Amino acid sequence: MTRNWMRVFFASLAVILLVGCSSIEEQVEDGIENAKLVFQGDAEKPNEKVNNIKLFIPSGFSIEDESDETNIILSKGNDSYILFLNPNELLDSRLYYDLMMADTNLKIVEEKTFEQNGRFGFVAIIENSEEKYELVTSIGGIKLTTISKHQNIAGNLDKMMTIVRSITTN
Repeated sequence: MTRNWMRVFFASLAVILLVGCSSIEEQVEDGIENAKLVFQGDAEKPNEKVNNIKLFIPSGFSIEDESDETNIILSKGNDSYILFLNPNELLDSRLYYDLMMADTNLKIVEEKTFEQNGRFGFVAIIENSEEKYELVTSIGGIKLTTISKHQNIAGNLDKMMTIVRSITTN
């Protein structure tokens, strides 16, 4: 009788674990779709300002003190996000995308480009190590990167594109 209960317990545990853990492929697909919807949708209203840059920072994120006009470091818990702003590039710039695609050392898992209303954007998932991935979201001369575990890819890409999409300069 005890052995049957153990089998039921372990079988139930296995089902819960399998349902709760999505594969890298699902995370990538969902993340790209999330980023596309954010890119095509309305930008969030900025709630923070760094020098002349206005941007939306989601709940739980903070701006680090060492940030400047062209490099803004964001953090959420133990994770760091680096926002690069190239004021010489317009919203239709392909510079960051072309540089990434020319780098033959990168192990790009997936990348997707978007174009709308004179804006060029892209997302990329790049293998960093066996269990971690570099995520990149970009619109024109604005690029945001982080290192992510595979189970956080979809959520990170969504928040990252939300931040990039919200940026205005004055």
